[in-house]
Amino acid sequence: MQASVIIGAAALVAALYGAWHDRTAGTPLFFRIVTFGVACYALSTCYDAFKDLIVATDSLPALALQQGSVLAGPAESAMPLVTGAAGFSIGLVGYAGMFFFIFSSYFGALDSLADGGERRLRAYRWGALAAPLALAAIAGALSSVAGIEPFALAALIPAAGTSYFAAKHLIMPDIEMGIIRVMRPYNVCMLALCMLQPAVLLLSGGIGHLAACVLAAAATLAVLPLAAMGVCKWFQ
Repeated sequence: MQASVIIGAAALVAALYGAWHDRTAGTPLFFRIVTFGVACYALSTCYDAFKDLIVATDSLPALALQQGSVLAGPAESAMPLVTGAAGFSIGLVGYAGMFFFIFSSYFGALDSLADGGERRLRAYRWGALAAPLALAAIAGALSSVAGIEPFALAALIPAAGTSYFAAKHLIMPDIEMGIIRVMRPYNVCMLALCMLQPAVLLLSGGIGHLAACVLAAAATLAVLPLAAMGVCKWFQ
């Protein structure tokens, strides 16, 4: 079984949970945005799982082979943008899309409530920069071992931005409405998910990639229930 199947299954379950939760009236916009992000993650991981299966079994349809101007040979030689042989996978769009959604949920909804721009919070803003810098260091270290994948590295940029807000809201002091405190479990989970992405996207096979995928799947399953617990407490 490909390791991407593990994350794909977890993301699909999480997206269905979020969709079921969103059916109720009055669901906060923040939770809906996070749900859309997880749905992007589900689509991308499921795409990669099916792509890996098709490539491994050399099962590209005849039409795809003709479009690739290849009449015979291994699947990797046909439609390199689809199979990933060109270094790009359509699934990377979904990976990046998830973290664009999560970044926007922080930037547009949560951060404006938690951070009023006070000078006393400046140290926390600077301190949170450690998260994207650490993610960049992990990605650099893995690239030196597994090889540089420009498209995968580009897909990590929104994850780095998201990690900044997750870390910032994790270390900031609570405010009057208690928003920071109730969302800390969610922020721990989201920060972990961000930090796991370099190993998920840059490694291929081996125990390290499998462990990263299992942990990312667990974080994906937990992130929406933790978000729901947090936003429910906003209105208590």
